[in-house]
Amino acid sequence: MRRALVLRATEDALRTAEKLNSLGFTSVVSPVLEVGATGARVPPGAYDAVLASSAKGIDCAGTDAEPYKALPLHAVGAKTAKTALERGWRPDIVAGKAEAILPLLLARYPAPAHFLYLAGRDRQPALEAGLRCAGHAVTAVDVYEARAAEALSDEARAALAAGEIDIILHYSRRSAEIFLRLASAAGLAAQLRRMAHVALSQDVAAPLEAAGLSVSCAEAPDEAHLLKAAAAIS
Repeated sequence: MRRALVLRATEDALRTAEKLNSLGFTSVVSPVLEVGATGARVPPGAYDAVLASSAKGIDCAGTDAEPYKALPLHAVGAKTAKTALERGWRPDIVAGKAEAILPLLLARYPAPAHFLYLAGRDRQPALEAGLRCAGHAVTAVDVYEARAAEALSDEARAALAAGEIDIILHYSRRSAEIFLRLASAAGLAAQLRRMAHVALSQDVAAPLEAAGLSVSCAEAPDEAHLLKAAAAIS
């Protein structure tokens, strides 16, 4: 069986490994980012709705977010909406990405509204910037953060050094940048040129290509298409 290196946070990586197994891969897991709660408090406010662009925003929101569960929650991603529903929130508008949900929100709220955004510390600014440009107020609370790993796992370093990894999956630009740094620190930069790299999008692929690596991109920025691209590589 071919071997894939999965760089996602542990919980997500194990789910990905199960999917890869069904496609004929064995997986080596080496998280380069781990997500944790920041402990940030949600300030009291007269909010009209809640935003979450990741299930981690729901999981890491503290008890001071509880009073706002009666408000509509607008979610980026089906997983985010599912997690919100399980935690007692009221998922309303759901879209696959921030760029897709923004016009839906602007249509739903023609008058200025106040949004509580349960956000991650490192995020793209498009959603909140778009809302603010339209005259809305956004209170973004960084309830979770992704912390960079200090080194690749022992298993990953050994497999990379021996040339025993066939495909490396890249889910975010930041994780790709961290992986390149950790691989270089371990003296493995040269080995990466002999392996296939598959990225979720062109933005994710950019630092890999800048490092001189050959990268295939998923046709759409979701895991199903990423795994499809990986399976297509001979």
